Amino acid sequence: MRRQYHNDCPICGPLNTRGMKLAFEACSQGAVKANIMCSADNESYTGHLHGGILASLLDGAMTSCLFSHGIAAVTGELTIRLLQPVCAGTSILARAWLERKRAPFYLVKGELKQDGILAARAQAKFIQKSKGQYP
Repeated sequence: MRRQYHNDCPICGPLNTRGMKLAFEACSQGAVKANIMCSADNESYTGHLHGGILASLLDGAMTSCLFSHGIAAVTGELTIRLLQPVCAGTSILARAWLERKRAPFYLVKGELKQDGILAARAQAKFIQKSKGQYP
């Protein structure tokens, strides 16, 4: 579904020449995950990734989770809790899972861990669009 609907996404789009091109893989219980390495050009304060980058990574993970379930939907509400700084140059594990579904509405949760420590968590409400609303 990513290739069909999300080719130009700056997080997971395979055709976005300046994007991260993250490939999320399916894991247990319908979740998805990806290991991510961000460079210093994604920092705000020295040594800390920008909060908007973290939000984008979480949103991308949650959208990819829905794709893995065969659902194309858009983010309606995104809530993020940043628990501690995330450093550039160190691997980040992004994970997302489908918490609740009542088509066309979906609640998805996600998290970012660095060095095994929970650094950020999020939940988002998504709404599935009808097939005619996608290009």
